[in-house]
Amino acid sequence: MAGKLDKAKGRAKEAIGHAVGNPRLEREGKRDQAVGEIKDKAHQIKKKVEHEVDKTLHPEDYEDEDRS
Repeated sequence: MAGKLDKAKGRAKEAIGHAVGNPRLEREGKRDQAVGEIKDKAHQIKKKVEHEVDKTLHPEDYEDEDRS
């Protein structure tokens, strides 16, 4: 969720910076968007790691998944 907010905030800053001719605000917007992307990727990785750890600790819960 935080990644989406950063990306939206960044898009707004970039657009406003462009509209008013403020390159610093445009750069901040691009930076915020990049931070949002990184947060989204980190969240995806965290979820995948949690899933794999859970599968390792509780393989009986994932027997059907392993057959696929």
